[in-house]
Amino acid sequence: MNILFLDDCPQRTKFFRSNCPSAHCVETAKEVIDILSKDETIDALFLDHDLGGLTFVDSNRPDTGMEVVRWIISNHPNIKKIIVHSLNDEAAFEMITALKDAGYLTERVPFLRLNCDAITRLTTAS
Repeated sequence: MNILFLDDCPQRTKFFRSNCPSAHCVETAKEVIDILSKDETIDALFLDHDLGGLTFVDSNRPDTGMEVVRWIISNHPNIKKIIVHSLNDEAAFEMITALKDAGYLTERVPFLRLNCDAITRLTTAS
């Protein structure tokens, strides 16, 4: 499984990695885009919206999960499933809508609901 996890919170990353040790965890939109640019298949991409320690950030900024969504829509990388785990409801809705409209299998699971069982389900089901 090729799993990519975007989140700027070290505690959330530690929790996720403890449940999915093979995941590639990154903190910035640029890092995700760099990985997606390599043209590898991603089995599950977990996206946060607000990065850099900020909350409720404008989605037009380039340092957000929405920047990754814009890049995905423009470049069409091979991603089997995208999970938006942002706690920013408005931004998460915007991200999911754009990704679904672009034809991506997308699900919203706020991080607070990403327990061990949910992570296992999301990273093993196709």
